[in-house]
Amino acid sequence: MSLLCTLSNIHLHLGTKTLFTGAGFTISYGDQIGLLGLNGKGKSSLFKILASKVTPDRSTPPFTFDKANSGGDDNQGFSTFLVPQEMQLEDGDDVTIRDYFFRFYPEHLKAHKALDLINEQFETSYSEELIEKQNKLLDELEHLGSWELIRSFESYMKYFGQHDLDKRVIDLSGGEQKKILLSLGFTAKENLILWDEPTNHLDIETIKLFEDELVSSGKTFVVISHDRYLLGKVCSKILHIKNGLIESFKGSYIDYLDFLTEQESARQKLIGRLKNSLSREQAWMRQGIKARGTRSKKRVENFHDLKSKISTAKGEARRALDLNISSSNRKTRSLVEMKEVSFNYPDKDIFSNLNLDIYKGDRIGLIGKNGVGKTTLVKMILGELENTSGKLKVADSLNIQYFSQKREEMDENETPHGFLTHGSDQVTLADGRTKHVSAYFESFLFSKDDLNRPIKTLSGGEKGRLQLAKNLTKQADIWIFDEPTNDLDLETLQILEDALVQFKGSLILISHDRSFLSNVTNKTWVLHNRTIEQFVGGYSQAESYLEALALENILLDQEQDEETTPQPTPVAESAPVEKDVKIPEVTSAKLSNQQKKRLEELPGLIEDAEAQMASIDELMLKFNFESMDVETSKLYADLGGKKEKIEESILELYEEYDSLSS
Repeated sequence: MSLLCTLSNIHLHLGTKTLFTGAGFTISYGDQIGLLGLNGKGKSSLFKILASKVTPDRSTPPFTFDKANSGGDDNQGFSTFLVPQEMQLEDGDDVTIRDYFFRFYPEHLKAHKALDLINEQFETSYSEELIEKQNKLLDELEHLGSWELIRSFESYMKYFGQHDLDKRVIDLSGGEQKKILLSLGFTAKENLILWDEPTNHLDIETIKLFEDELVSSGKTFVVISHDRYLLGKVCSKILHIKNGLIESFKGSYIDYLDFLTEQESARQKLIGRLKNSLSREQAWMRQGIKARGTRSKKRVENFHDLKSKISTAKGEARRALDLNISSSNRKTRSLVEMKEVSFNYPDKDIFSNLNLDIYKGDRIGLIGKNGVGKTTLVKMILGELENTSGKLKVADSLNIQYFSQKREEMDENETPHGFLTHGSDQVTLADGRTKHVSAYFESFLFSKDDLNRPIKTLSGGEKGRLQLAKNLTKQADIWIFDEPTNDLDLETLQILEDALVQFKGSLILISHDRSFLSNVTNKTWVLHNRTIEQFVGGYSQAESYLEALALENILLDQEQDEETTPQPTPVAESAPVEKDVKIPEVTSAKLSNQQKKRLEELPGLIEDAEAQMASIDELMLKFNFESMDVETSKLYADLGGKKEKIEESILELYEEYDSLSS
């Protein structure tokens, strides 16, 4: 596999923070790379270096960036396209989805505007000069590949379910805006695509579409993500930023985790051996000059080198946070009760006749497509929204803590010290204990040097970790986490996951992170079609239902398309016709024009109907009959009913074809 680029001797300091100290790595054509590392340790900066937006520090030996030479073949040369984590929009920004494309292609916009101006001039005047200018602009746009890029972008927007491209971007939800960035990333023709947290704000169904397209695209890419399912599925190489260097591992993310486990075991054995060596060398160093005879310079150097090795080994060992997520000692079993609860906004119905209960010890994963009402349900439980009808009962003095994906409570000009303690040097923990603010801060994988920096200088992931540190000092009967994994690095994510597993209280978790849901929750609520499907076996039990639901949505879309197609007129019963019967070509002078047109349409309608039936057959094979509950059985029966109706429709279409062609 030929090399796309090689980077060597990367040194980078941002203010007093050191990110890289001589790091280096290579990328080959076809590499599908996952980039790991703690937040604030250089992942985004590395992307900017690859995209030539940041130049590393001068160093000896110097930084080198060897790139593949450009060539005529699309697979030659080095070029990058950075898909940002968030959109850059200002208040009052009126840009539409269609026009947002040009924010990434300004040279295309300039040519398109000039072409529009010439087309307007054609309405009032006509000259050879205008035609020449028009042809020149058309050639320029053809050379830029503008038409193909625009078609590809619009096609991907439809792939992700967004058909109205004239909507203002600023009016879209976070998930809908993210789909624009995904479409831009897949449209890009550059050799190396850099994906920065591409699954943040996306629902699980869209993440699966993204995964499938990423795997099948064949593009060389580097992805920063906390989604372990995604990393496990799409990556064949891992880059890990650690201690200012970049470790490179050839293999999947799962293979890398196994490697780290083995490496950690070997490191612990090494530390044991180094400690024994250190004890012997310390005893020698403590002897007086007379007892040693002479102080061996080489042995003194070895002693200090040994201390350095031990310090490095300890620093590389996985760090663990001393998290203590505390629940109250409440005895009440029933915490929240809903009976026939409905909720609607003036222009939209959200829920209808919900019957739900939250009991002590419930660990609920709340999932559903963007905009179906997850946050609305949480606000109802918090008492911030009142249900339209039905009864919602909350236990007396119920203590609910809410970890929001937004950070309104943070003053960007405040320091972490002030944010955590409001001036004190002690942090009061949820169980009543106190801990020095510096020690507590460092336990969340921060450096104590960051304690008095303004919050605005922290990275997005570091802000998320700081908010986590603040929230986990509180006590609760129910903890509600709204997308807690957004912006968290994998190390912090694993620590939060472990802490939540140990948490004894009740939990509601809104998340698109399938691995996180699988490991933390024991119940799953799926919001769909103004109601909630409940699964008592956690995410693993709900997964097959979600797959079925996604396929059912495809079938529903096909049915809606068919509603606009003229239906066959009923004909007399005749013998069944086999599905694989070859339809002969027929022409008949006796048919009216309308009948001829219908005859031409029928083969396509038959093919579409048979494709629908094949999709249902494939879907029904996915059901696990050993663990099927009442709701899943109902879904299976509904699919069977649809299959029968489609079979009847196919028979009618064949009969109509025979009638017209005879």
